[in-house]
Amino acid sequence: MKISTTEARDILPELVSKAEQGQTIHFTRYGQEKAVLISQERYDRLTRAMFTSNEETA
Repeated sequence: MKISTTEARDILPELVSKAEQGQTIHFTRYGQEKAVLISQERYDRLTRAMFTSNEETA
């Protein structure tokens, strides 16, 4: 899902709920993607995967 930062201000709680359900929210400013909202669970998995990958290559 893509949404402008201006639109997101009005529905932030709804966007957080969507992220919790597994949806990725892309925030745009002036038509360009600037940030991403994902669930805490997904963030934790990605972070663990990055650290695991770094440890394997060290």
